[in-house]
Amino acid sequence: MRVAVFVALFALAVPALAQRQPLDTLTPAQAISRAAAASPKPVRALFQFRVENAAKAHGGYYLDSEKSFRSPGNLGVVIRASAMAGLTKKYGDDLKAALVGKTVKIIGQVKRVSVGSKGATATQVEVTHAGQILSVG
Repeated sequence: MRVAVFVALFALAVPALAQRQPLDTLTPAQAISRAAAASPKPVRALFQFRVENAAKAHGGYYLDSEKSFRSPGNLGVVIRASAMAGLTKKYGDDLKAALVGKTVKIIGQVKRVSVGSKGATATQVEVTHAGQILSVG
């Protein structure tokens, strides 16, 4: 009986262990490439890049890996209002001043999204809680 229970538990544990593989750390170019290949599905990973631009919008912020958010090489980060309290507590009220010029490491999902009315797309990571921004340096 004990052997049967052990075998059953082991069979349940193996798939769980297989899912806990470390996440890749992607540059903006790698993130854009993987998001395009997987679209419309998101790709879960770590993202590391220097923040070149930031803008306050809709109760949250946008971070960009390029000076122009319209650049095809831009990886955008949408910080939702739900993450703002934790981030302002940690980095201050002016996230633009705190993050532009710094290298960030973010955990999340990247995906291609439609923007505007002319069929344009962008590659974005959505931050819904402050813990997704793992480091700023």
